[in-house]
Amino acid sequence: MGEAEKRIRDRKMVRYKGTDQLLFQYLEQTEANYGNKASGAYTLKNLGFVQEMVPLYDPELSPVHVLRTGSDAGIPIRILSKRENVKLRVSWLQPTLTSYVHKELFTDKENLYAVLRVYRDASNYFFVDFTGLKCDVLTIRGSIGEPLTWIMEMIGQAMDTPAALPGTPTFEDEPTGDPWEWDDCYLQYDSGGGLTLFSDVTDFEIRVTLGLKPVFVFDSTGSKKLVALEQTVINPSARITANLQSETQLDWLLAQTEVDLKLVLPDSKHITLSDGKFRAVEPTFKAGEELIAQRLDFIAKSWSHGFA
Repeated sequence: MGEAEKRIRDRKMVRYKGTDQLLFQYLEQTEANYGNKASGAYTLKNLGFVQEMVPLYDPELSPVHVLRTGSDAGIPIRILSKRENVKLRVSWLQPTLTSYVHKELFTDKENLYAVLRVYRDASNYFFVDFTGLKCDVLTIRGSIGEPLTWIMEMIGQAMDTPAALPGTPTFEDEPTGDPWEWDDCYLQYDSGGGLTLFSDVTDFEIRVTLGLKPVFVFDSTGSKKLVALEQTVINPSARITANLQSETQLDWLLAQTEVDLKLVLPDSKHITLSDGKFRAVEPTFKAGEELIAQRLDFIAKSWSHGFA
C-alpha cells in the first residue's frame, strides 16, 4: 500500500465546512489535449475571488427490466449508466489579473483542467479535479452597491478525487487586488449614432449561452465519457432595470431599432452584445412610487469581448 493510500486509510472522519481552506484553480489545455490531466511541472491559475463552486456528476442511472419469474419478478436485473455527465457551476468576484480565464473559455479551441483543494490540516484534506471543462453559460450580474458577480456554468469530461495531483503542480498566489465593484463599470448603447451612456441603470444581468453540444461516440475502450464539446448556436441576451427618464426605450421597442449594448469594465475589458433588439420593455407605473422603473429584456445576434 502506497503512502497516499495509507494516509487516506488512517485519517479520522471530519466534517468539512466552508471555513476550511478551500482553493479552486485551473490550467488551460489545447483542444488537441482535450480531456487530459496536467502533467510535468505546471502552475494552476486563479479565476478571481471564488465565492461558490458546485460540481455535478450524473451517470444517468437507469433500471433495466426484463421478464422474470419467482421472487425476482418486477425487480430490475441491473442499474446501468447511460452516459457520464459532468458539470460545474462556479461563482466569483473579478479583480484585475495578469491572466483571465475568459480568454481561455471564450473560444472553442481551449478547455480547462481544474482543481478544488479542500484542506483542514495535514491529516485531513482531499482534491477534486475536473478535465475537459468548457463554458456553456456565462452570466454577469451588477447591482447598485454590490460587487460584480460572475457565474460560469461549465460542462466537462470527467470528475475525479485523486489522492495526489498529477505531475509537479504549484499554485499561483491568491489574488490581492480589489474585486470589481458596481462603480467600476457602466453600460453604453449604440443605436446608430455612436456609443452613448445608458443612463439611470440600477441593475443588469448579461447572459451568453454558448450552446455546447456534448459528443459521445463508440470507441475501443468502451468509455462513457464524452470525446468532445462542440459549440453550436450562441445566444447573447441581457436584462436591465433602469429609471424611466424619457420615451427613448419605448421608441426602441415600438420601432424595433437594432441596438449595440456594451458593458465597459476595468483594465480595458468589455462585453459587447451586437445588433440586438429589446424584446420586452416593462415600465411600472405605480401610484405613490417616487421613481418609475422599467425592466428591459434584450436579445442580440452576436457578441464580442475584450479579454483576448
